[in-house]
Amino acid sequence: MRSSVPLGRIAGVRFDVNQSVLVFVAILIVELPYGRFPLVLPGRSTGAYLVAAAIATVLSLASVLAHAVLARRNGIRVESITLWLLGGVAQLRGEPRSPGAGLRIAAAGPLTGLALGVVFGAGASGLLLAGAHGLPVAVFAYLVGINVILVIFNLVPAAPLDGGRVLRAVLW
Repeated sequence: MRSSVPLGRIAGVRFDVNQSVLVFVAILIVELPYGRFPLVLPGRSTGAYLVAAAIATVLSLASVLAHAVLARRNGIRVESITLWLLGGVAQLRGEPRSPGAGLRIAAAGPLTGLALGVVFGAGASGLLLAGAHGLPVAVFAYLVGINVILVIFNLVPAAPLDGGRVLRAVLW
């Protein structure tokens, strides 16, 4: 993707950040600590809201690595991953060798998003059952919602979204 800044390498894969991520981060850093969190949990300090928003922002981009891991397991070299406004784009070298490999690679993002939604939901439930309240529960609840929304969006059957790649693999 153009207009990207390199972050470095993780497990041999180059990571870049597209300028559009700044929009995503700006929205979360403004909306969460100055909008959502004070509405849901009034009376906390601005610093507490900002820390919670920063944690939610970092964790919301967590599913991007799944594509690289599954692509590598299916014999496809991952050149880079670029984080952008709605997640990440993996630059793969080569094509899947079979429809099954293509389906596994394409489904990795949505399945990881769903798994993260379940994990964050279990975390929120566990905190509530343990008697915890406040920002940790609100962060987990927010992460459940954002992961479900991104999974639904990502499953739209259009390229370059995962839904388009799933459709291609099924039609293959």
